[in-house]
Amino acid sequence: MRYKYIDHTSDLGVEIYGKDLPELFSNGLFTIFDNILDLDKVEIKETRKIELSSSTLDELLIDWFRELLFIFATEYFIAKELKQIKIENNKLSAEIAGEIFDVKRHQIKIEIKTPTYHMFKIQKSDKGYTATVIFDV
Repeated sequence: MRYKYIDHTSDLGVEIYGKDLPELFSNGLFTIFDNILDLDKVEIKETRKIELSSSTLDELLIDWFRELLFIFATEYFIAKELKQIKIENNKLSAEIAGEIFDVKRHQIKIEIKTPTYHMFKIQKSDKGYTATVIFDV
């Protein structure tokens, strides 16, 4: 299971899972775009490189979500896959793959505006990582 919904009054609440940090970040990408539109209709046509640096791991994950949403909002790029990622010392280098939004093939389900700090946390256990995130919609 990549993610599950958690109850929240008016926004999108999710728990995102990963056996390690790369999988957690990959499943975070999937969670965002799986909720915005039908990923089965998205093809792999282009890639984008992302580099981020933050003061903590929590901030890095929030910044990752913000960057994915920014690229979608400004370039209309739908990220379907995480091709590669390196996370070290709160720095991230990644390559995402997908395509430009096509109004003829892609239908928006919901608009995700931004991740919030409300209830946000990353927990590590012997099974891996769980991130609890509430997104403004």
